Amino acid sequence: MRYVISYVSTATSKISSYDIAQLMDLIKTNNNKLNIIGILIYSDRNFFQILEGEKHLVKMIFNKIKKDARHYNIIKMLDKEIKTPTLRKYNPSFTVISDHYNQKELQQFLNKEKTNNPEHFDSISYLTKKFMKLT
Repeated sequence: MRYVISYVSTATSKISSYDIAQLMDLIKTNNNKLNIIGILIYSDRNFFQILEGEKHLVKMIFNKIKKDARHYNIIKMLDKEIKTPTLRKYNPSFTVISDHYNQKELQQFLNKEKTNNPEHFDSISYLTKKFMKLT
């Protein structure tokens, strides 16, 4: 069963740019092995992440995330079953949004959420655009 969890959190003041780069590489490697797809955005000492995959794996990863000392104030925004992946099927990866292609993929996710999750769409869209500095 496919599942999605998304959250925002605040990075600790001790985390460096080097730590962030190492974290991004580790997440990409580990989640590709587990066939987890999603997006991870870091901006202004905050994280925004979307995790999609098999329910037990997404829940296991999120439980680890909640215990990670590199961030705090974790606010879960989505936690639900999904019928089909809303992000790329063929290349599961975690992405730092830094180019036009990745921004298009994120916009496709938001378009699907507008239909599939209208009660939370405004909040998700607002936060995503703030992280992307699009507004």
